[in-house]
Amino acid sequence: MEFKNIKEIIDFLYELADPSTKIIVKDREATIDDFKEELEEALHQMSDKLGI
Repeated sequence: MEFKNIKEIIDFLYELADPSTKIIVKDREATIDDFKEELEEALHQMSDKLGI
């Protein structure tokens, strides 16, 4: 997923942190590894946009 700005990333992270959010990957519910991969990708993009 490509984010346009920091606000989109933060919104995504809040949604990801919500226990009621279900993540679907390739027509199945995400595993913890899928969750961690989504989190890592969002944090990398945020770091890039912030110049860190």
